[in-house]
Amino acid sequence: MTTFASNRSSLAVYLLACSGFIASGASAGYGVVEATGAFQLPGGSTTTYVSEVGGGSNARIQGYDFGSVNTLTGQTLLLQNFYFENYAYNGGSDNNNWLDGSSTASLNVLIQQGATQISSTNYALKQTSTNGNNRNWDMATGTNTNLAAGLASAAYTVSFNVTYTYNIWTGSQSVGTASTGASTGTFTILPVPAPGAFALIGLAGFISARRRTNHSPESQTRTISGGRPE
Repeated sequence: MTTFASNRSSLAVYLLACSGFIASGASAGYGVVEATGAFQLPGGSTTTYVSEVGGGSNARIQGYDFGSVNTLTGQTLLLQNFYFENYAYNGGSDNNNWLDGSSTASLNVLIQQGATQISSTNYALKQTSTNGNNRNWDMATGTNTNLAAGLASAAYTVSFNVTYTYNIWTGSQSVGTASTGASTGTFTILPVPAPGAFALIGLAGFISARRRTNHSPESQTRTISGGRPE
């Protein structure tokens, strides 16, 4: 994640500083500052931050390879959390937008194998702090979800999309809905040996152990002078 300056006395300066990584509505009265996932990648023990929007120098979710998961050794692909920051403000005399406690946000995680949908799960996001016109969110449900759980050996795509609501005043109050749009990465579940392969591995191990035993010094009888075994 990135940390943004708390002094936003000049909204124009702030928006200029955020240019290039704010996904906003056509009226520029609402938008997204950051959408970043926290992941523990297969075989790892630390957190890797990968972003849809914002996040400074973080890798982008779009096109990101989350790695290969060896379920045989207990590896996982964990979505530890998802951090989101959006904003809404008065975009003009006839377009007053704002966020409040009634505003909502949710993360959709879509897993596909080729063109076949495997799962589509929505996770509620909760507001964690307010900074002027901006709201910060993270996952209310679904933290530390193993995205690889129950999947067969294959290549998969995983897409992340945050949908959020904001208030609109154009002579009467209504609720608008917007989203980050889907960003898609990939991962692979490694092949698991078939049951017959386990049997062959076990047999090979047994034969190897017998050979070591038969050739060990303890298994061989030495003969001393006179022909008497020692």
